[in-house]
Amino acid sequence: MTDGAASPSDLNTAVAERLDTLKSWKVTYWTPLVLGLLMMGDSWDITVVGFIMPSLREEWNLSALQVGAIFSAGFAGQMIGALLFGSLAERFGRMPVLTVAVLAMSLLSVACAIVHDPTLFALLRFGQGLGFGGATPACAAYVNEMAPTVSRGRYFSTFQFLMISGFSLCAIAAAFVIPAWGWRAMFLIGAFPALLVPLVLWTLPESPRWLARLNRVEATNRALARLGAAPVDATLAASAVLEKPRMPIGNLFARDLRWLTLSSCLLWFCTALVSKSFATWTPTLYVDVYHLSVEQSLNVAAWTGVAYGCTPLVFAVILDRVGRRPTGIAIASATLLVTASVALLGNGGGLLSVVLIGIGWVSSGSSFTLLWPYTAEVFPTKVRSTALGMCSAVARAASALTPLLVAGVLTWTNAIGAVFAMLGAATLVVFLLWMFATREMARRRLDEPAHAR
Repeated sequence: MTDGAASPSDLNTAVAERLDTLKSWKVTYWTPLVLGLLMMGDSWDITVVGFIMPSLREEWNLSALQVGAIFSAGFAGQMIGALLFGSLAERFGRMPVLTVAVLAMSLLSVACAIVHDPTLFALLRFGQGLGFGGATPACAAYVNEMAPTVSRGRYFSTFQFLMISGFSLCAIAAAFVIPAWGWRAMFLIGAFPALLVPLVLWTLPESPRWLARLNRVEATNRALARLGAAPVDATLAASAVLEKPRMPIGNLFARDLRWLTLSSCLLWFCTALVSKSFATWTPTLYVDVYHLSVEQSLNVAAWTGVAYGCTPLVFAVILDRVGRRPTGIAIASATLLVTASVALLGNGGGLLSVVLIGIGWVSSGSSFTLLWPYTAEVFPTKVRSTALGMCSAVARAASALTPLLVAGVLTWTNAIGAVFAMLGAATLVVFLLWMFATREMARRRLDEPAHAR
């Protein structure tokens, strides 16, 4: 259907067809570009503590328990923020929630740069985590709801490439900024997303799909007009089912969504447990276990971060062709091979273990990256942001557990092999879930029934 054709009988379908056929620059290029840049700050601020930790530990003489507590404080904030803000985005809209979350995490990044007390630093990281956790589900839901059906994998991957570039840029910057200006400069740089918020609000409207779900046809048409689309038929409001905006966490456990919710949460938990173990502990393990210098550790991590940052470019090419499930299965298989190998090599793996851990960091991180577009597709619009928030909260819980769990295993066994055996078991669960508990979403319209083709 084109913009001038007769309107279909359903408001949500009409909006979907408008967005699928719209060639506006705001939809085709600008949305994934500007929101990817905005969320680049999110990935920067999430990962920065892993790169500054060797310097922070030396300056403040932190114990292993204090290091783990600082890591966990940020992840705990992300867990609560994802659960709370993801639901709020269902009630108040994607844009207001995204704006508040981004401004909060940016301002608290500045605060982190000026404190001198480990306890206060951990509290600020918790508050900053609320912003991290809240921004991502709202933004991911918005981008997915704007994406054309036939190229949704490429569209979302473009957004993700820019979004997770913060990981790579943080890794590269850490190797230069920390030795020259100290770790505090990393947090000052991380406040840049606040500068982009006015530009986002000026150029992009609220999600038309979200407005259509609420039967707000006039607001839907205003949003479509800002994107350059023709309005839908106003009489469609009479046939649409009005859903009052609320925070429908309980809807995720309704009979038709219960299994999807539980299996998705388990998939996110195990994937995050593995990927965040690699992301947060790799620089420290390089120093403590494999005896690299801090500078060498940061340089190796920088190159690894670059490789990880390129994974969305690969996804942009393969997701719409190969599909989501085969990609997930392949990545889980690679990570399983790495964790098993490092577990067998143990503390004596040397350079080989350093290389394998770098590969595992990339593969496990890309597995986590894949979950965002897949989950945004597989859940319906009425609970999409809530589902992303719930799954993200579960992942943040795993992330909060990860530093303490890895530190505990290392303290108890003094064996790196035991840590990677644990990660291998979690990766096996991820592999089995991709094999037996997911469904393919490539080229399937959002909200299309599972049996439809």
